[in-house]
Amino acid sequence: MNSSPSSYKHFDLNIDDHSIAWLTIDVAGRSVNVLAQEVMEELGAVVRAAAAASPKGFVFKSGKPRGFIFGADVNEFAGFKTRADIESHIHDVLATFRMIEEMPCPTVILVDGICVGGGFELALAFDRIIAIDDGACQLGFPEINLGLLPGYGGSARAAERMGPEAAMRLVLHGRPMKARDALAAAAMDHLVGGRDELEDAARAAIRGEIAKAVPPTTGDLAAAIEAERGALLARTSPENMPAPFAILDHYSLNDISKNSLLNNETQLFSYLMLTPASAGMRRNFQLTDAVKRAGRGDAAISHVHVIGAGTMGGDIAAVAAMTGYRVTLQDISADAIEAAIVRAGTLYERRLKDPKKVEAAMARLTADPGGDGLATADLLIEAVAENLEIKQAVFADAEKRMKPDAILATNTSAIPLEEIGAALAAPDRLIGMHFFNPVPVLPLVEIVYTDASRPDFVDRAMYVCGAMKKLPIRCKSAPGFLVNRALLPYLFKAIDVMLDGADPDMLDEALVRFGMPMGPIELCDQVGLDVCLGAGQVIGMSDRVEQTLTGMIEAGTLGRKTGSGFYDWDGKKAVRARAAHDGVDLDAVAADLLAPLVAECRDAVAEGVVDSADMADAACIFGVGFPAFRGGPLFWAESRTV
Repeated sequence: MNSSPSSYKHFDLNIDDHSIAWLTIDVAGRSVNVLAQEVMEELGAVVRAAAAASPKGFVFKSGKPRGFIFGADVNEFAGFKTRADIESHIHDVLATFRMIEEMPCPTVILVDGICVGGGFELALAFDRIIAIDDGACQLGFPEINLGLLPGYGGSARAAERMGPEAAMRLVLHGRPMKARDALAAAAMDHLVGGRDELEDAARAAIRGEIAKAVPPTTGDLAAAIEAERGALLARTSPENMPAPFAILDHYSLNDISKNSLLNNETQLFSYLMLTPASAGMRRNFQLTDAVKRAGRGDAAISHVHVIGAGTMGGDIAAVAAMTGYRVTLQDISADAIEAAIVRAGTLYERRLKDPKKVEAAMARLTADPGGDGLATADLLIEAVAENLEIKQAVFADAEKRMKPDAILATNTSAIPLEEIGAALAAPDRLIGMHFFNPVPVLPLVEIVYTDASRPDFVDRAMYVCGAMKKLPIRCKSAPGFLVNRALLPYLFKAIDVMLDGADPDMLDEALVRFGMPMGPIELCDQVGLDVCLGAGQVIGMSDRVEQTLTGMIEAGTLGRKTGSGFYDWDGKKAVRARAAHDGVDLDAVAADLLAPLVAECRDAVAEGVVDSADMADAACIFGVGFPAFRGGPLFWAESRTV
């Protein structure tokens, strides 16, 4: 190939002997290609240079060993302060994409990995999209997860390629398509077996030997939009989550031509970017990324021993084995171990699907009623009854049987680690790994440490959680750690307000309207009033809340598990009015009930229980279910006072 002068930071442009221009993206200083503003500005310059060479074909490819293009740099979004700033940036990008689209020669883009967001929007500007037939190759629009829709013309060009109904669903749901599905949907034009076949396919496309994919016949767009709108209204509102409703309105335009969608998309994007929901969801994205990064590292652990085969312990063992660890599961009840292993098999069949993967995961999970695995385990996770004396006895015995460099971890939800560690000869080996129920579903794990805990043990536990595809947040040992410390005062405040005469359905409806997955009274029933009381006796609660819970427990009304608590229960559903409560300021009710949760988060940060306000917010989003579009309780509370 004949190289052009190397004057680009993120791109390499070459014109070969057949007058084909080959443009390679390799974003400097990044392990993957990200379309930062600097990259997009340079792309405009390099596309102009390529067009000026009057090539017979124009091919775009990646120079990275992993992925293709991971979209825009979300961290730069906060720099846009006005709609005019946003629209000016979009105008420049669209001009670059139009240059590609209007080149007089055939244009081809070669996708060899993840191609999402702005990367997919770039791909849609080319005549032919060719990709590798590999599960790692995926295309899509994740912008809805940031409270946005595509902003670089994706909603319009996808509709042109795939048809408006398929494009609407792709934009609305944010789920990427694997390469074969994308080909079937006409989101791409051709697949090859591997990376080494891409360039030959590009030459074939330039010679006119690869046809453009034809979209499948679609149904009734208007009916599809109304069905999606109904499903949305059942779980959220335009006030809380404007983006999905805006997307449906976007595809409901009388004129859904390409130019009409392009113009409307820019206006919608600039509006949505400045909504509180998008700010909160972008913060959630950044928090998630930060927590995931904290969980990346070599834990130097291969064998995990779990003591306690109840719901928590059994599920911890199952998830650990599913994610590659060799696991031995101990309990005084052989029946409990057997039930946990059966439950694990069901989980594997649902999650892994491939029978060989299911068999391999089952082979990694071993019944160990006698605790023989303690001698070789690198990590012990204790998940027995929430009783200090029982836990102390378990750890005192385990410490004698385990390797001196093995980590001892407790799944306690509230007992201070210092008290558990008092039974150990070496309390510096003890940490907390507080998982949340149901373990296969909830991502958060609080990694708890004391002043005595070995820092390297804390780090290694973080890495284990990362390998288990969990989100670990470190917490200093204190009553309730972070999540229960924040959650329980909120629940107890709701009970107090109810005892003052407030309608429990109104309290729950206020918090559901706010965005919580369920209201506080219903959550008490869901968790179990006995569990609430036990945790409250550690954290603290008012006398009348304690008396109320005690009386209900003595009466056998423990909540959902007994069929009755603050509500009656029909299976898994609370029997409550779920009324509109007209005339009640539900926003004010929600803010009042959440005040203790916010206060506890602030105090936990000030006391160093968590490392930062970011981590307090992340813990509440991942562990409490605080709505992601609010950005976390501290972020939400601060934004209300600005």
